[in-house]
Amino acid sequence: MKKLCLIVILIIVLTDQASKLYINSLIDEGKSIEVSRFIKLVEVWNSGISFGMFSTLPYNGLFFSAFSTLIVSVLAYLVYKSNDKLTCLGFSLMIGGAIGNVVDRIYWGAVYDFIYFHIGNWCWPAFNLADLYIACGMFTLLYKWYIYDRLISK
Repeated sequence: MKKLCLIVILIIVLTDQASKLYINSLIDEGKSIEVSRFIKLVEVWNSGISFGMFSTLPYNGLFFSAFSTLIVSVLAYLVYKSNDKLTCLGFSLMIGGAIGNVVDRIYWGAVYDFIYFHIGNWCWPAFNLADLYIACGMFTLLYKWYIYDRLISK
């Protein structure tokens, strides 16, 4: 099962990085591509954390990369200790997404976000596949811990 987790992490990092390189090659600076009425592909460089917070901190790239690496290490340890498939999947999704964003910080100096979701005047800050993988990992763990485990224990 641990080998499967490594394969999942590798696939996540590769698909995230491939998507960023591909979209970056499509979009001219300051332009966007409309995918649907509520999704656009845009180019946003995020040097902070979620939603660009703390982007003005000195040495933020180094700090956020080191912090993300620490989180990845803790999550990898939890995968190593777990024997539950859903828990391992959730942590693997989060690890792969975090590694994808750390690669951006190392390679480009900022995280490349490109998916812009909006409905009418309401919009969500731009994000990328790594962010989606992290969110899916969190939802997987929440499902496992708060729904699945309670159904099984009855």
